[in-house]
Amino acid sequence: MSKSNATEIKEQEEIGSIVQQFICRVPKKNHDAMLQIAKQANKITRKHGALRVEYFQLSSTENMMDYWTNVAKIVSDNQDDEKVWMEQIVYKDSKHRDEYMAKCGNDENMNRLYKQFMDLITPESSPIMEEFGRLRV
Repeated sequence: MSKSNATEIKEQEEIGSIVQQFICRVPKKNHDAMLQIAKQANKITRKHGALRVEYFQLSSTENMMDYWTNVAKIVSDNQDDEKVWMEQIVYKDSKHRDEYMAKCGNDENMNRLYKQFMDLITPESSPIMEEFGRLRV
């Protein structure tokens, strides 16, 4: 293996090559409860080996330009009473993701937090989950 390939593999393991994102609508009244769940889940995700777990709340609901649509226009139609949240989990690769998901699936605390999470999001909304693979450019 050349030095450049070894360096690339090490970088991939450190920064990750798979990102899962979960997007949902959260009623403003549930904000503090969701933060508490996120804090607890963050500890568990780190214990089970996720490289990084980050939480975000949509900060702007305006379209940037005429041809860019803000996610709030797609995900939320009640911006006065709810916020759009995103959770992002980073994995080394798909094998790492599978191992992590198996550990979480067997963790009673994570299952409990997941149920609490589902009770706190906007009931009629379906959370969005997507997975992206890193592109080498």
